[in-house]
Amino acid sequence: MLRHDPDKIMVGEIRDPETAQIAVQSALTGHLVFTTVHANNVFDVLGRFLHMGLDPYNFVSCLNCVLAQRLVRKICPHCRRTVQHDRRTLEESGLDPERYQGFLFQEGAGCAECHGVGYLGRSAIVELLALNDDLREKIAARVPISQLKQAAAQSGTVFLRQAAVEKVLAGITTLREINRVTFVEPVDL
Repeated sequence: MLRHDPDKIMVGEIRDPETAQIAVQSALTGHLVFTTVHANNVFDVLGRFLHMGLDPYNFVSCLNCVLAQRLVRKICPHCRRTVQHDRRTLEESGLDPERYQGFLFQEGAGCAECHGVGYLGRSAIVELLALNDDLREKIAARVPISQLKQAAAQSGTVFLRQAAVEKVLAGITTLREINRVTFVEPVDL
């Protein structure tokens, strides 16, 4: 689906090289283009576009940012309780057991309000990659993802897993929930 406004274009989802090329050409001619791409994170989005055969220089020239999001279930406020996780659970969740051994985590026990599941409502976790000249050069040069991630972190990108762990530490969701919706990676907060 292609919606057009004089200065803005919304492309419902880019699935093929032809649609990707139209979006890039529109952006290069001064239009603000918004679109969706199904991917696991912001770096997978970049890979998808580049594997569609787009010219890397044109692609990064018109790209301002990439946002990845997931929804996590929020702990039910009616049956919220405090728990401590054992060393194994912390390790399996990518958290340093020495640092979080005594931390008081939150979870829902399950009640009539949440129909026994311990969660009520949802909250977004996001990963926003705002492009700068350094990142554009690295993407155009097709450097390894590990180098892109390092440069993104240095420029302030908060990765999905980091955002998810922050929600856990704030008592909004649980380790079990973020392990369900994000890849487990070590996070240093």
